[in-house]
Formats: sequence, C-alpha cells, structure tokens
Amino acid sequence: MSSTAHSSVQYTAEPGQHILLVARVGSDANSLDALQQLRDSLRSRVGTAGKVDFEQIDRIEDGSALVASSNYDRIIASPVGPHAVEHSGKVLGNLLLALKPSGTLEICELVVDGTPRSDGLPVTRSQDDFVQQLKFAGFVDAQVIRSEAVSESALRQLATESRKLSDAESSIAGSSAGVHSAWVTANKPAYNVGAAAALSFGKKNRSKQGGSADDADKPKKAWMLNVESDDDEAEIEDQDDLLEEEDFAKPDASTLARPDGVPAKRRACKNCTCGLADGLEPDENNACKPKEKVKKPTRPVDLVNVKSSCGNCSLGDAFRCSSCPYLGMPSFKPGEKVTLGGSMLADDFMP
Repeated sequence: MSSTAHSSVQYTAEPGQHILLVARVGSDANSLDALQQLRDSLRSRVGTAGKVDFEQIDRIEDGSALVASSNYDRIIASPVGPHAVEHSGKVLGNLLLALKPSGTLEICELVVDGTPRSDGLPVTRSQDDFVQQLKFAGFVDAQVIRSEAVSESALRQLATESRKLSDAESSIAGSSAGVHSAWVTANKPAYNVGAAAALSFGKKNRSKQGGSADDADKPKKAWMLNVESDDDEAEIEDQDDLLEEEDFAKPDASTLARPDGVPAKRRACKNCTCGLADGLEPDENNACKPKEKVKKPTRPVDLVNVKSSCGNCSLGDAFRCSSCPYLGMPSFKPGEKVTLGGSMLADDFMP
C-alpha cells in the first residue's frame, strides 16, 4: 500500500484499485495544479490494472453526470480547495452507490464550531451534523481523521464567491463561529443497496446438545412424541388406564356357542353350483312375494250427465283436459247428447 500526501492528509492507494476523484473546480490555478498532481500521483500507484476517474460535484448534484454503481474501491471527495460547503444528501447517496461493497469514502467539508450570527457566511453545518448526514446516507464507521482551521483570506473568498457580497469583510467580522475543514472517512456496508439475504431463524446447534449436525438437517416428524422427555409439566395419559378388568379377560368357548333352541341354518350362495339351493325348501311364510298393486275403484262415466268443471269439454280436444272423458270425440253443443251413430260400431274388417 502506498500513500500520497496532500493538504496535510495522506491518501492511500493500492495497485489495481479503481478510484474516483470528486471536486468542485474553481478559477484558482493553484487548486487546479494541486488536483492534477494528486490525480497523477494516484495513477502511478494504482498501475495499469487500476484507474483514476474524475467528476465534478456540480454535475453529480444536477444529475448531468451518471456514476456507475459498485464500480470504485475508493472515492476521494473535495481533496483540495475550494472545498464544498455542504454535500447534499443526493450527492452522498450517489457516492454510496458508486462504491463497491466495503468501499471507502474520504471526504472533506467546511464545518463550523458554533452557529454563525451573520447570513453572509454560507457554512452552517457542524462537524457532528456532517458525520450524522453520512450515516443517514447509508455509510458506516464514519469518523473524523483531521480538522484544520480556515484562514480569513480563504473564508473571505468563499463568502464573496458564494453570495456575491460586496461587504464580505463585514460578514466575516460579524461571524463568531470558527470555520474548519473536516476530513472524514466512512465505509460502505459489505452488501449492495437492495441486496437479498437469507435469514436463519430458530436453528439450534445440535452438536452442543449431544446430537450430530446431520440430525439437525433431517425433517421433523409431527406425529412422534418423546415419551422420555425430562419435561415434568408434560402430561401423557397411559392407555392401559382406559381399560377395565373385564376387557383383559379372554373369551370362553362356551360364550361363543350358539344359543339353545336356535337351529343352524345354512344358506345357499346367490349363484349356487353345489346343489344346496335345490335341496333347500323355501319357506312359504317367509318367502318374499311381490306386492300386489291396489286397484283404485272405478266409476262408470255418464257421458250424458257429465258436468264440466272447466266448461271446455264441448269445444274439442284442443281445449279439453288430459283426464276429460270426451277425449277423441268431436265437438258438440253444451247439453247435447253424444251418441255414436251410423257404422261407428260396425267392424271395418270384411271377410
């Protein structure tokens, strides 16, 4: 592992690492030269297998620059002046996505020791608030490694560039809070955002309890009961207590004999072929007989004095009921005597 010293802070780099430099580019030539020297120094240490990329904070903030996810082992943000006043939650979230699992972020930001009394000073976040914001973004193990006071000339230039104030001198003089440059390191968790992981609930170490590891993997049988359990509260009822003394007595041959006076009777099979069915005489008293149909008494129909309940008997078969005695007869006038005349009763067959 090799390190590069810049701004009193050493930035480490290993061969084959992918490093991303994030900074705000200003008009100061010294800052541009320092940033270029840091980039060249890191490139020489990561070698040909690694790479060092650069991106501006403003482009990440407005979304014009898309940083690849889980692509960098280390990200160095605001290593040289002008340092970022405040890294927004959007910028910190994009930096977290760009890091590989367990990757490291080294970031510098201007913080205050107290609350400034003047609105001309754009720095409003304290050092503890900065560390807390990193944790809210998803970073872990955030800690401050260095803190340096900012000179009045740098602070005056910052107030002039940030708010375009003509009275920067009065703004700096009216502020009682000290401004510092805080370098903080934080790590990304050992997993990607949204990664799924299996959770093992309820698994016990069987080896410690005297069982083998293979027994723990076998499926449990719900119907098995451990009768040798040491649990005193478990109540298992003895099945022998449910039986009485007479249930244990063996049956006697005399109790299985046929009662007196009841003759033995053999029955033939339904499809008997041995002749037993022919030799057995059917019992006339017990023989099954078909039930006789009870005939309903019939009354002669008086076709002359029949009174119609519907009044349609004389109209014809199309208007008569299914039980009408005039079915098959022609229509007639009400009260007219219906007779069969002519050759209706004569036989149609002529020999």
